[in-house]
Amino acid sequence: MSFYEYGQTEEYLLSLVDNSGPPGPEDVAAEAEKFGAPIVSRTGAQLLKTLMHALRPRRILEIGTAIGYSALVMLLSSSAQLYTIDFDEAALERARRNFRRYGVEKRVRILSGDASLVLPMVEGEFDFVFLDGPKGRYYEYLPYIIDLLPRGGVLLADNVLYSERMSGGREIPKSKQTIADRLAIFMRDVTSDPRLVTSVLPVGDGMSLSVKL
Repeated sequence: MSFYEYGQTEEYLLSLVDNSGPPGPEDVAAEAEKFGAPIVSRTGAQLLKTLMHALRPRRILEIGTAIGYSALVMLLSSSAQLYTIDFDEAALERARRNFRRYGVEKRVRILSGDASLVLPMVEGEFDFVFLDGPKGRYYEYLPYIIDLLPRGGVLLADNVLYSERMSGGREIPKSKQTIADRLAIFMRDVTSDPRLVTSVLPVGDGMSLSVKL
């Protein structure tokens, strides 16, 4: 099951990912597909894995836990402490089980609730932030995330091309126009904020990669 429509470039990138083995726990990816839980694409997971080895973060903040797949990709590829935010208690219960099963539960702190309410209460700095929550809320989260990043800290945001809708490759239906409009605000802000340098990558459903100056 795919939540997003990928093109030929993604198919090629997937073939390269397969050459280097699965980027994350395959059983959790299969669980997500079975229960209809959206997770990061395989190519996105491979990028996460690569960044973990390159950056060696000590503290990670994730917005959008789902059943814990992307968190496990990061935890199994680093020695970091991870804080993860989500409001879906049923998904979080699955995530907790998955964290216990992989023996990483002591390195995870789950913050249950709406990220717009939780983020203002989060303290300390995070070397790496993975933004994978509701796309229409990204622009609300960005000011808090920038404040939580130290100089040299990295933000990776998923689904920023919205199945090619943001680039004009697909028509935006009326039911999705508000999300697209709000995502456009985030894209404008994350690429123009003088505190960040940002690249947008055609990986999976699109990912923006930012470093705080």
